[in-house]
Amino acid sequence: MDVKLKAEDSKKRMREYDISGEITLQTIEELSLKLKDCVISCDDLTINLKQITGFDVAAFQFFYSLKNSFIRDKKKLLVNCSLSEEVTQLLKNCGIEDLKSVLSIKRED
Repeated sequence: MDVKLKAEDSKKRMREYDISGEITLQTIEELSLKLKDCVISCDDLTINLKQITGFDVAAFQFFYSLKNSFIRDKKKLLVNCSLSEEVTQLLKNCGIEDLKSVLSIKRED
């Protein structure tokens, strides 16, 4: 898994990250540590899931929990997804047709 800070605006308390590779039970703790500061300090977060080759239930739970904390704190969260066909099919088998719509908070700008 690779996590890169793509953009940051400290005045607007905004960050954007690109995440690629496998997001699974084995990598979720590392991802959590990398995003911990951001969750506390930013009000507007964009996460681009690019070339994701693995995405399991632990990853879904992590991102869903992240979404709920942003809703609770009235912050903005946008998740863009570029998933492999295998991951897309796996999610469809679990009843998730559009990961972006499940994980993103509708923005009202």
